[in-house]
Amino acid sequence: MNKQLIILASLFCALISCKNPLFDENMEEHIQVNNKEEIMNYVSKNKDNLDKIEGLWILGVIRTLYVYGKMVASESGPNRMRLAVIKEGDLLRIYDINGKPVNYIASFHKTDESGIYDYQCYFTDTKDFVSTTASLFDNSIIRYEYDAPKGIMMNYYYKPGSDKGSKLVKRMIEDGNMRLSWKFSWIKIFPVESTESTKTYYPLFDYWVDDFPTIAKPIGERLR
Repeated sequence: MNKQLIILASLFCALISCKNPLFDENMEEHIQVNNKEEIMNYVSKNKDNLDKIEGLWILGVIRTLYVYGKMVASESGPNRMRLAVIKEGDLLRIYDINGKPVNYIASFHKTDESGIYDYQCYFTDTKDFVSTTASLFDNSIIRYEYDAPKGIMMNYYYKPGSDKGSKLVKRMIEDGNMRLSWKFSWIKIFPVESTESTKTYYPLFDYWVDDFPTIAKPIGERLR
């Protein structure tokens, strides 16, 4: 086994007990938003006058983990959550569709280019902030991507202590040698011109490089 595989094997020993940043059901919730009735009343009463990006959406995500620039695992969650986009002044605020409190503050911002929006998200748990460009297709699909912020990576993949594997994880996250790519796709469910516009396909797959040690397999269970 070459030196790189030995390092990666040590790394994944440390990762086996980690949680996935997008699928921690016990994550503390912070931000209280409009209740479900208010959200539904707004989109229903204004459905003919909404901004193109306003309405009710289903969010899906493809998660890809890279170590030293090498793809280790990639999986998808086609129905991660249901969201509402509501215009508030110059902002297009993002809420949980059921009005539940969430651990982020997110919004879209219009640009001078049609169908192109600035997406911004502040994670209240880790104080991380991300900004990227989002594209709207056919008024029914939103796509954007970014790497999971370092604060979130540290929170879920690093376990403080003297263990060499933990120290390696910390150093790799800080140096950018371990990163988790998130590619998001939103499908509009209301209002829509036809039910055909709500149909989409997310590839569901697991990927393991051929020469990667089998000790890496357990992290796949955590990434689901």
